[in-house]
Amino acid sequence: MESGLVGELGLGLLGRRMIHSIFALEVCMPLDPILHRALRGLIVDGTEAASFQEKWSLYRRVADILMGHLERVERGCWDYFDDDARALRDFDMWVKGMTTKEGARTEPSGQADPYRGTARYMTVTMAFLLVNNSPTDLAISSLCNIPEPDLWKRATFARILNGLGAVSFASVKSDTLYVIPGDDGWGLTIEDLGEPKFEYLRNVV
Repeated sequence: MESGLVGELGLGLLGRRMIHSIFALEVCMPLDPILHRALRGLIVDGTEAASFQEKWSLYRRVADILMGHLERVERGCWDYFDDDARALRDFDMWVKGMTTKEGARTEPSGQADPYRGTARYMTVTMAFLLVNNSPTDLAISSLCNIPEPDLWKRATFARILNGLGAVSFASVKSDTLYVIPGDDGWGLTIEDLGEPKFEYLRNVV
């Protein structure tokens, strides 16, 4: 079960074919019911018809919350590509991540039991389909210019989250933001995270 928001904004480019880039970020951490409810509340309160400023404020608030809990992030990934075909394909993949079943679970996983070492996890995902070569696209491209040895470092996630204030939603064609699980009784287990569909999540160091 998932909880999320997806929106699309028309940009009126006078009939020119729009070329896209994509930025996406996902983090995975132990499920904290208070944090989970706070993030879900922000997303549920967001609307597809939100203004540019309201969208900016929503993502800025989510980024700030994640920054405040970054030490708890165990796995994560982020991507930036300026290839149009890949941007469209990958954005569709990220959106579908909100609506498809995670792992093979058909029943709730229940609450974590610290006495038995049965942890539960949550993920937070955001993705932007950007207008290629727009000021926001160029800012995100520069922000994501990270040396390979530093790709999965906690400090890199902090740099990127801090830099999301540069996003102008006038240059965002579509966006998606969601939390998995939608209900904390469906938290991801360590076995769920071992499924092939989660191989893209890297250990954050």
